[in-house]
Amino acid sequence: MNIDPQQPVKSGLDVIMPLVGCMASHVRYHISRICSDAGHDLTPEEAGTLMIIHHFNGLPQSRLASILGKDKAAITRLMNALVISGLVGRVQDQDDRRVVRAQITEGGEQAFIKVWPELMKLSDEALKHVSKQELEQLSKVLLMINANLGALTEKYQFCSE
Repeated sequence: MNIDPQQPVKSGLDVIMPLVGCMASHVRYHISRICSDAGHDLTPEEAGTLMIIHHFNGLPQSRLASILGKDKAAITRLMNALVISGLVGRVQDQDDRRVVRAQITEGGEQAFIKVWPELMKLSDEALKHVSKQELEQLSKVLLMINANLGALTEKYQFCSE
Protein backbone atom coordinates (compact mmCIF):
# COMPACT_ATOMS: atom_id res chain seq x y z
CA MET A 1 0.00 0.00 0.00
CA ASN A 2 1.57 3.25 -1.15
CA ILE A 3 0.59 6.60 0.27
CA ASP A 4 1.07 9.73 -1.82
CA PRO A 5 2.66 12.38 0.43
CA GLN A 6 1.15 15.10 -1.81
CA GLN A 7 -2.40 13.97 -1.05
CA PRO A 8 -4.16 15.45 2.00
CA VAL A 9 -4.27 13.07 4.92
CA LYS A 10 -7.70 11.60 5.49
CA SER A 11 -8.84 10.80 8.96
CA GLY A 12 -10.85 8.03 10.48
CA LEU A 13 -10.95 4.27 10.38
CA ASP A 14 -11.21 4.37 6.58
CA VAL A 15 -7.51 5.25 6.52
CA ILE A 16 -6.31 3.44 9.65
CA MET A 17 -7.87 0.03 9.02
CA PRO A 18 -6.29 -0.62 5.59
CA LEU A 19 -2.89 0.39 6.99
CA VAL A 20 -3.28 -1.83 10.04
CA GLY A 21 -4.54 -4.68 7.86
CA CYS A 22 -1.65 -4.33 5.43
CA MET A 23 0.88 -4.20 8.27
CA ALA A 24 -0.69 -7.28 9.88
CA SER A 25 -0.43 -9.16 6.58
CA HIS A 26 3.26 -8.31 6.29
CA VAL A 27 3.90 -9.36 9.88
CA ARG A 28 2.03 -12.69 9.43
CA TYR A 29 3.97 -13.41 6.23
CA HIS A 30 7.36 -12.78 7.87
CA ILE A 31 6.50 -14.73 11.02
CA SER A 32 5.43 -17.69 8.88
CA ARG A 33 8.68 -17.44 6.90
CA ILE A 34 10.80 -17.23 10.07
CA CYS A 35 9.07 -20.27 11.61
CA SER A 36 9.36 -22.27 8.39
CA ASP A 37 13.05 -21.39 8.00
CA ALA A 38 13.59 -22.59 11.60
CA GLY A 39 11.92 -25.92 10.77
CA HIS A 40 8.66 -25.30 12.58
CA ASP A 41 5.32 -25.47 10.81
CA LEU A 42 3.62 -22.88 13.01
CA THR A 43 0.97 -20.38 12.08
CA PRO A 44 1.70 -16.80 13.18
CA GLU A 45 -1.00 -17.21 15.83
CA GLU A 46 0.62 -20.38 17.16
CA ALA A 47 4.04 -18.71 17.15
CA GLY A 48 2.69 -15.73 19.07
CA THR A 49 1.01 -18.04 21.57
CA LEU A 50 4.27 -19.97 22.02
CA MET A 51 6.10 -16.69 22.72
CA ILE A 52 3.54 -15.73 25.37
CA ILE A 53 3.71 -19.16 27.00
CA HIS A 54 7.51 -18.96 27.01
CA HIS A 55 7.45 -15.59 28.74
CA PHE A 56 4.70 -16.58 31.21
CA ASN A 57 5.42 -20.28 31.63
CA GLY A 58 2.74 -22.01 33.65
CA LEU A 59 0.12 -19.47 32.62
CA PRO A 60 -3.46 -20.65 33.17
CA GLN A 61 -5.25 -21.22 29.86
CA SER A 62 -7.98 -18.82 31.02
CA ARG A 63 -5.38 -16.04 31.41
CA LEU A 64 -3.91 -16.92 28.00
CA ALA A 65 -7.41 -16.50 26.53
CA SER A 66 -7.65 -13.08 28.17
CA ILE A 67 -4.24 -11.94 26.89
CA LEU A 68 -5.05 -13.05 23.34
CA GLY A 69 -8.66 -11.84 23.44
CA LYS A 70 -9.92 -15.28 22.45
CA ASP A 71 -12.69 -17.49 23.72
CA LYS A 72 -12.21 -20.87 25.40
CA ALA A 73 -12.78 -22.84 22.19
CA ALA A 74 -10.17 -20.86 20.25
CA ILE A 75 -7.60 -21.32 23.02
CA THR A 76 -8.34 -25.04 23.13
CA ARG A 77 -7.67 -25.26 19.36
CA LEU A 78 -4.43 -23.28 19.68
CA MET A 79 -3.27 -25.35 22.63
CA ASN A 80 -4.17 -28.60 20.85
CA ALA A 81 -1.99 -27.62 17.88
CA LEU A 82 0.93 -26.69 20.13
CA VAL A 83 0.56 -29.85 22.24
CA ILE A 84 0.43 -32.04 19.11
CA SER A 85 3.58 -30.33 17.80
CA GLY A 86 5.29 -31.13 21.12
CA LEU A 87 6.05 -27.49 21.91
CA VAL A 88 3.66 -27.02 24.82
CA GLY A 89 2.10 -29.24 27.45
CA ARG A 90 -0.95 -28.93 29.65
CA VAL A 91 -0.43 -29.21 33.40
CA GLN A 92 -3.19 -29.29 35.98
CA ASP A 93 -2.79 -26.81 38.82
CA GLN A 94 -1.74 -28.50 42.07
CA ASP A 95 -4.10 -26.40 44.20
CA ASP A 96 -7.12 -26.14 41.89
CA ARG A 97 -7.75 -29.12 39.61
CA ARG A 98 -10.09 -26.99 37.44
CA VAL A 99 -7.16 -24.81 36.36
CA VAL A 100 -5.08 -25.99 33.40
CA ARG A 101 -1.73 -24.34 32.87
CA ALA A 102 0.22 -23.98 29.62
CA GLN A 103 3.77 -25.23 30.09
CA ILE A 104 6.53 -24.94 27.50
CA THR A 105 8.32 -28.20 26.69
CA GLU A 106 11.99 -28.73 25.89
CA GLY A 107 11.00 -28.76 22.20
CA GLY A 108 9.15 -25.49 22.68
CA GLU A 109 12.17 -23.98 24.40
CA GLN A 110 14.38 -25.02 21.47
CA ALA A 111 11.88 -23.55 18.99
CA PHE A 112 11.85 -20.32 20.96
CA ILE A 113 15.67 -20.16 20.94
CA LYS A 114 15.67 -20.52 17.14
CA VAL A 115 12.78 -18.18 16.35
CA TRP A 116 13.10 -15.36 18.91
CA PRO A 117 16.31 -13.75 17.55
CA GLU A 118 14.81 -13.70 14.05
CA LEU A 119 11.61 -12.11 15.36
CA MET A 120 13.72 -9.44 17.06
CA LYS A 121 15.52 -8.78 13.75
CA LEU A 122 12.12 -8.43 12.06
CA SER A 123 11.04 -5.96 14.75
CA ASP A 124 14.24 -3.96 14.37
CA GLU A 125 13.84 -3.84 10.60
CA ALA A 126 10.17 -2.82 10.80
CA LEU A 127 10.93 -0.01 13.22
CA LYS A 128 14.28 1.17 11.82
CA HIS A 129 13.11 4.68 10.85
CA VAL A 130 10.68 5.14 13.73
CA SER A 131 11.85 7.17 16.70
CA LYS A 132 11.21 6.07 20.25
CA GLN A 133 8.90 9.07 20.68
CA GLU A 134 6.93 8.20 17.52
CA LEU A 135 6.60 4.60 18.65
CA GLU A 136 5.37 5.68 22.10
CA GLN A 137 2.81 8.02 20.50
CA LEU A 138 1.64 5.31 18.10
CA SER A 139 1.29 2.87 21.00
CA LYS A 140 -0.80 5.37 22.98
CA VAL A 141 -3.08 6.06 20.02
CA LEU A 142 -3.57 2.37 19.21
CA LEU A 143 -4.26 1.61 22.87
CA MET A 144 -6.93 4.33 22.95
CA ILE A 145 -8.56 3.07 19.74
CA ASN A 146 -8.45 -0.48 21.05
CA ALA A 147 -10.00 0.58 24.38
CA ASN A 148 -12.76 2.48 22.57
CA LEU A 149 -13.53 -0.49 20.33
CA GLY A 150 -13.34 -2.86 23.32
CA ALA A 151 -15.86 -0.75 25.22
CA LEU A 152 -18.12 -0.75 22.18
CA THR A 153 -17.80 -4.53 21.92
CA GLU A 154 -18.70 -4.95 25.61
CA LYS A 155 -21.68 -2.65 25.16
CA TYR A 156 -22.86 -4.63 22.14
CA GLN A 157 -22.42 -7.99 23.86
CA PHE A 158 -24.25 -6.74 26.95
CA CYS A 159 -27.12 -5.39 24.85
CA SER A 160 -27.45 -8.53 22.76
CA GLU A 161 -27.94 -10.89 25.71
